[in-house]
Amino acid sequence: MNLRLIPLAAAIAVAVSSCTNSYHRGFAEAAAALPRPPANAAGPWLGTWKSDVNGHTGPLWCIVQPTPDRPGTYDFRYRAGWGVLKFGDYTHTTHAKLAADGSIQLSGEMSLPGGFGNYQVEGRLTRESFTATYRSKGDHGTMTLKRPSSSGD
Repeated sequence: MNLRLIPLAAAIAVAVSSCTNSYHRGFAEAAAALPRPPANAAGPWLGTWKSDVNGHTGPLWCIVQPTPDRPGTYDFRYRAGWGVLKFGDYTHTTHAKLAADGSIQLSGEMSLPGGFGNYQVEGRLTRESFTATYRSKGDHGTMTLKRPSSSGD
């Protein structure tokens, strides 16, 4: 490796590690604060996504919370993994209503960064389960999540 590239590689590694640690730290804090049993569908979720197009799959984390100062709107803060050490973080803000039973019906669309088109999601979250389908440019599949343990696993 060219010696001039070592500082650049180190800076990239630190930046990636920092982003990863920041998300996982927030996820662990949300998991530790989650009441048992959960009061409603908000909070941390842990599971997988799977493509119906090519069978690819990967880990998926999500923190669901009401959007500050926007009643009737929720932020779905995702972290998805695929391939070897490839992760993406994004927040999908969508209108969603908390039902009397604590569930949330999810239906929304957002533009993905980097020219990847639109992302559409449909699903339902109860206090203990989160199942949804997604559709984006060239792909569609499912997301299946459950509540993490109090340690964030």
